[in-house]
Amino acid sequence: MTHIINLYTIYKCLTDAAFRKIYKEKKRLQRSKRYKKGTTSLLGNTLTYVDANTCYYGYLEIFEKQPYKFIADNNNPYIIDCGANIGLSILYFKSIYPRATIIAFEPDPDIYKVLQTNIESFKLTNITIHQAAVWTYNGSLDFQIEGGMSGRIPKITDKTNIRKVDAIRLKDLLVQPIDFLKIDIEGAEYEVIKDCAGLLYLVKHLFIEYHSHITETQKLDELLNILTAQGFRYHIHEAYTVTSPFVNQGDMLDMDLQLNIYAKKV
Repeated sequence: MTHIINLYTIYKCLTDAAFRKIYKEKKRLQRSKRYKKGTTSLLGNTLTYVDANTCYYGYLEIFEKQPYKFIADNNNPYIIDCGANIGLSILYFKSIYPRATIIAFEPDPDIYKVLQTNIESFKLTNITIHQAAVWTYNGSLDFQIEGGMSGRIPKITDKTNIRKVDAIRLKDLLVQPIDFLKIDIEGAEYEVIKDCAGLLYLVKHLFIEYHSHITETQKLDELLNILTAQGFRYHIHEAYTVTSPFVNQGDMLDMDLQLNIYAKKV
């Protein structure tokens, strides 16, 4: 497996020249044209992206803030990654647990191809990827192609770039202990968690990105009640909020709230 830069120690050992190189590359990504395919060497090897903005913010979120950091009971944890995008989360998991076994899902056909490319580029092993959305049944469903990090099962406001994609019922995969379950599926999380509720006892660490769409009833309370009933203790970080929420509605893909929920079995 190709070496993946580990951000735990990187800033302690960088020379000034190396630090400037990383800084310059981050700025390049930040300023690049949206939705244009390219490559970067930020992680020590050729990483392909579909959108520089998504890559830049994904790198900051996943590798610098490290929301997916967890302590496994062994050195080959079993991880399910729902919403893998171009594979930054997979690269992070493999940087901390090189022997991890990972099953991942990405429904966008163009992003899925890039995900395949990155897994091959970094010579990652013990990974199974599916070009499919996780959902509450097996079959197919409509999916809105955004082109970056925000493709989703269509909301009432989504009118364009909608395609049929395969759907896989996540519940059917919860058949053995899972060290880490990541669910970042752009607004479908409540339905999937509700469907899987009776099997969540198999999960040790659960990450959910909760999305509140302005046209839908909020289900945060019900989601948290499921976690509590299944023996989790949770912690919540704001991922996106509006300013002056009494007068402003959501201005990011019609969302008015986005939260990162960290749930650990107690």
